[in-house]
Amino acid sequence: MTAISILLGFCVAVCVICGLALALFRDFYVRLHYLAPVTTIAFVPLLIAVVIREGAGQAAMKSILVFAALLLINAVLTHATARADRVRKLGHWTADPNEQIPGSSVPRS
Repeated sequence: MTAISILLGFCVAVCVICGLALALFRDFYVRLHYLAPVTTIAFVPLLIAVVIREGAGQAAMKSILVFAALLLINAVLTHATARADRVRKLGHWTADPNEQIPGSSVPRS
């Protein structure tokens, strides 16, 4: 097996695992977290495979730019999606003073 095959196999494995997690978990916010590895962890070996195959040319530069864009967009899109779900469910996105926030040990006043 070549290094490129191993890198691409890793990309496929990460995508399949994340896809299975999306199918198995029912909570929206938990499922939302399993989308991030596809655009971050799986993309790094893909980027390395492109650089190995194509060299430091135009394809490598475009891949690096796409990776940088995905890193920025992923966080913003995940936050916007979570906020949109909260607005859809509650009608607003701000925290309610009486709301219990999971994982927070600080009592809200």
